[in-house]
Amino acid sequence: MMVVRRFLSASRYNMPSFRSRPVLLAIFGVCATVIWYLFFFQSNLKMADLKKVATSRYLSQEPSLSELMSNVKIKPIEETPVSPLELIPDIEISTRKKYDASWDLLFRGRKYKSFNDYDLHTKCEFYFQNLYNLNEDWTNNIRTFTFDINDVDTSTKIDALKDSDGVQLVDEKAIRLYKRTHNVALATERLRLYDKCFVNSPGSNPLKMDHLFRSNKKSKTTALDDEVTGNRDTFTKTKKTSFLSDMDTSSFQKYDQWDFEHRMFPMIPYFEEHNFTNVMPIFTGSNGGEPLPQGKFPVLDPKSGELLRVETFRYDKSKSLWKNWNDMSSASGKRGIILAAGDGQVDQCIRLIATLRAQGNALPIQIIHNNQLNEKSVKLLSEAAKSTEFSSGRAQSLWLVNVGPTLESSMKSNFGRFKNKWLSVIFNTFEEFIFIDTDAISYINMADYFNFKEYKSTGTLFFKDRSLAIGTEQKCGPLFETLEPRILEMYYFNTLPMINGDYVEQQCMGMLTPEEKVYKRFFEVGHQHNLESGLLAINKNEHIMGLVTATVLNIAPKVGGCGWGDKEFFWLGLLVAGQRYSIYDIDASAIGVPQQKQSIANGDEFDEYRICSLQVAHTSYDGHLLWINGGSQYCKKPETFEGDWTNIKELRESYSDDKEKALKAYSDTVKVEAAIVPDSRSNGWGRDDQRCKGYFWCGKFTSKLKPYTYNTVVTKGDLIRFGDEEIESISKINKIWNDAIIPDGA
Repeated sequence: MMVVRRFLSASRYNMPSFRSRPVLLAIFGVCATVIWYLFFFQSNLKMADLKKVATSRYLSQEPSLSELMSNVKIKPIEETPVSPLELIPDIEISTRKKYDASWDLLFRGRKYKSFNDYDLHTKCEFYFQNLYNLNEDWTNNIRTFTFDINDVDTSTKIDALKDSDGVQLVDEKAIRLYKRTHNVALATERLRLYDKCFVNSPGSNPLKMDHLFRSNKKSKTTALDDEVTGNRDTFTKTKKTSFLSDMDTSSFQKYDQWDFEHRMFPMIPYFEEHNFTNVMPIFTGSNGGEPLPQGKFPVLDPKSGELLRVETFRYDKSKSLWKNWNDMSSASGKRGIILAAGDGQVDQCIRLIATLRAQGNALPIQIIHNNQLNEKSVKLLSEAAKSTEFSSGRAQSLWLVNVGPTLESSMKSNFGRFKNKWLSVIFNTFEEFIFIDTDAISYINMADYFNFKEYKSTGTLFFKDRSLAIGTEQKCGPLFETLEPRILEMYYFNTLPMINGDYVEQQCMGMLTPEEKVYKRFFEVGHQHNLESGLLAINKNEHIMGLVTATVLNIAPKVGGCGWGDKEFFWLGLLVAGQRYSIYDIDASAIGVPQQKQSIANGDEFDEYRICSLQVAHTSYDGHLLWINGGSQYCKKPETFEGDWTNIKELRESYSDDKEKALKAYSDTVKVEAAIVPDSRSNGWGRDDQRCKGYFWCGKFTSKLKPYTYNTVVTKGDLIRFGDEEIESISKINKIWNDAIIPDGA
């Protein structure tokens, strides 16, 4: 009261009399209430913060973030920053110092926020704007990629880099900086955050692309400044009140969203809103007519797969490239089957279409190609899809999709052979798709794969390959380990690795999930063959960035050899992208007629069954055949017969030197009675010779009486004998595939 009395006596008002003291107390109470309200409810400080003021992240004497991270083995933050994430810890420390020094108790919590106090949109703006501020020449071009690992023999190479006077031009630090600046891990980091910010943002509220790149030329503040200096906090803008607005955005303002998209995805030609139609695929229907004008796409009935109408695509510049692509896919077709083919695969495509017609498939089909189908091929495929002379089965809704315009011309050479498959999985226009190789055969309805529990769980369904004990290059495991989210990204953007590598390393196989088993086989055991990509199902709208990441990795020279063709990159791409995936937990098998023999090893008698086949087969949990890869012929490479006959003695002996009989057998339909799933823990697969270009593998199942027991049988592997009805069904489908021929004159 004395303080209030002195304040009022110094004013032009006289101190109220004792009789007015209740009024004075009321005024004082109101003032105290207002101050209390402003302090606790209008500032950014919460009651809980004040209760923990001694241990808060701003005022505590606990170790700083950089000190905490020093206990974890990461690169020192003092190194030249190459990622926007590496800017944050030092700025956080500076911000906390400003907070501590500020006397603005009411508003310092707003002015000096921690990075994690900002919403995702603001974090995304900070990251992508500072890509340009750190390096105006940044790019995701695969030709510039390297790895930040110790794989350079500096002792000899540095000495060679001298000028004419013998002066050393480079040292180990310069090489390390170059490797960090061009580290492929920076590209995978950008792709993950692009997905989180612009495609599959939490809450289905991606950052608007044109919002990120807007600029107000009349003001020196940027869109980022607007966000962090009051726009969302409803107080007057104060320039340079946040570490986010302290950043210089002059470099970033030179560029626009079209430059950004092209740097992110150099495999797609440069485009802008007005000419996006120039990079759209060209669609041709199976009615034999002319292709649709570029920029138009078919809208298909989600139930029948038939054409409903043709629409013109309008690029929405407020959305990212891949968000636009997902929107077009959702409008075009809900679910469908996709293939990758050129003129050389037309024969197999026709055989596949014949089996789909016989099974009454109702899913629409897209055959994706890169200017690789000529007019004759288009006519043959259209005939196979519709002709009643070719098949009495259901006509197919078939679309040929030419993605030649969608691919940067300088990148086309990177998509040869197996890698052509990536064009189909990222550039098809289905929301959900089943990819199938042209020489694969499904024995269940294709639409049924969408109903598998694995697919429903993660929007993906993958199958295992033969468990062959063939190793990868030693570098492959360490290379991929560097590509997963690092500590700064995990802390600030909450992008966590999908699999805990330390846990997997310590556990035995029996305790792991199917995905962890494959991870362990690749990263710890070093096996090259883990996933089979002849048939797989993916929700493209959910996993488009994982597929793009997989594509980039498979065509990158440094890691392209870490898997056989494209197979391993499906799960590795999703792993690196931080996306969940599912693998069917049954190992691949050999199919055919089992051959039995009795053997003795280490004094133990046992029964051994073997099946040798070209086909890689996949069975269900309840022992039925789902699908095979490799066609239904004994050998899908009949042109190898002459060489095989000359060089393989066992082949001649098995056919009693009857060459004509052997030649016919190479093209005959394979007989299927059973499947053998070899034991993945032992050497259950082997090859007797190199027939059919080395594609023949033998699967082994063994059974023996356990020593010193009366009737306990020990088995290795699984022998699955199919029932008569299933054998007949398999034989029928295999014969259709093998005998499919387009009528003369088609």
